[in-house]
Amino acid sequence: MMIQNVIGVIEGREEPDRYVVLGNHRDAWTFGAVDPNSGTSALLEVAERLNKLQKRGWKPRRSIILCNWDAEEYGLLGSTEWVEDNMEVLASRAVAYLNVDSAVSGPGFHAMATPQLDELLKEAAKKVQDPDNPSQTLYESWVMSDYPLIGRLGGGGTDFAAFVQHVGVPSVEMSFGKDYPVYHSMYDDFIWMQKYGDPLFRRHVAGVKDKSSRHRAFLYKSVNV
Repeated sequence: MMIQNVIGVIEGREEPDRYVVLGNHRDAWTFGAVDPNSGTSALLEVAERLNKLQKRGWKPRRSIILCNWDAEEYGLLGSTEWVEDNMEVLASRAVAYLNVDSAVSGPGFHAMATPQLDELLKEAAKKVQDPDNPSQTLYESWVMSDYPLIGRLGGGGTDFAAFVQHVGVPSVEMSFGKDYPVYHSMYDDFIWMQKYGDPLFRRHVAGVKDKSSRHRAFLYKSVNV
């Protein structure tokens, strides 16, 4: 079986040899509205917004690498092979890896990270309006929730694994919602997402833009560190 990763690079202005990597896989067991298409839509939206910024003359401080992985459901093959092929470069140059897999499956913001990126997550969340409570920022709702503010990455399960465990790159995995009943089933489709996961698609929007500008992505706050 041949697999294909799709990689895009935006060269940095000040530190082009330092990399911030954003990744999502595109293969699914069935329709994959949550896993992985909610994450894929976030990745594509971020890419589009960064492209618009480039046309206005903007360049990031460090190089941004956008990765659309193949064969995640077959054992993280796409991301792992890419990391192994580029291990020495990533070990010396990668600043962070940000993963968006099942980006939206319900209410409530969840994040797991290696400790180096805790403060970055908090600062980014302060700049985003909570999609389920417009009177608060995402950070304000997050700190009042019943679950831990930031969990720790461990095990496998998705594409951060090779970055953390093979190379030691500081990494983040984030999502709206957590466990959901149609996981890896034929019911993980657009109808379920429209009725239950994100009826007005506000959570999808919150994942990729801040409260002050339609042209600056939420993840832009993270990748432009």
